[in-house]
Amino acid sequence: MDLAKILANSPTAMTKEAVHSCFPHLKTLGYTENGLSVCCQLGLAEETKLGFVGSDNSRSDVKKATKNQLFTLFQQRIMNYPPFLLYIDFGSKGYSSLDSAARTKGILQMRGSLPIVESSLRRWGVYAQLLNYNKSKDEIMVKVTVERLSAEYVHRLLRAMEAELKIKLFLIDMLGPDVFAYLDTKDIKLDNLSDALGTFESDPRSAATKSTLTLENFLFKLGEDVGVSVSKANGVIELVDRLKGADKILLKHQQIGYGLGAIRNMCSHDPEKDTGKSWTITQAGGLLTTLSVPVAIRSMYLYHTEKKQEF
Repeated sequence: MDLAKILANSPTAMTKEAVHSCFPHLKTLGYTENGLSVCCQLGLAEETKLGFVGSDNSRSDVKKATKNQLFTLFQQRIMNYPPFLLYIDFGSKGYSSLDSAARTKGILQMRGSLPIVESSLRRWGVYAQLLNYNKSKDEIMVKVTVERLSAEYVHRLLRAMEAELKIKLFLIDMLGPDVFAYLDTKDIKLDNLSDALGTFESDPRSAATKSTLTLENFLFKLGEDVGVSVSKANGVIELVDRLKGADKILLKHQQIGYGLGAIRNMCSHDPEKDTGKSWTITQAGGLLTTLSVPVAIRSMYLYHTEKKQEF
């Protein structure tokens, strides 16, 4: 995070040698190179033709953060890093650290040797206080602690992060590692679904909107993959029509899409034409919609890849 702080404050791109010169106590340039690689993987930095720069989407927060707050920012970043999420999902199911890393490396087709991948994911998790590691058993255990930072606003933030991590692991479990990896390759993040599960009580309309948007994004990418013309398709209902018309999904999938598409329209296209009134989305409606989306995505994905009929 100190590397990210330097890059965020630099007005110009920095070479790795220039970054290394900011740390007189580091033994070799390799330490700095490894640190820059981590920053790039976590979206804290970018490598350009002129050198390394702080990422636009994190520069402001990193620049303003105190040293303790940098630790919290690292936690936030690693919790949104797909390889780490998949790694701890396997670990939470009883796989060793090495086995979890091997499965993550294979499913997400990560570069680098297995020992480096395993060591990096494990050490990042331990440093971020999201994991406990039992070396004798090669066992990882998910945890979140709040003792390190005692300021009240940081305490609340870490509580929220603990809930977010649990929600994302729950979603990965619903989707399965294969579907999660597919979504990651299509740059479809879990953020909308996790936000929906975290806010369906306070804002059920937003929860239903965000979850069905994830379904719409999935259907669009699936259509592109199978060669269906989706560029002019408008919304979930038209997307499932295109996919069913090309026999890429089943009739029941299409009907599921009609239901979830109607909910999306309830949230985004009101008032209702027949009554002139808007729909009220209840907590139960927001929750059931959000839970239905990952199940529907998995069902369509399994039919696409394996011709399985599962819901």
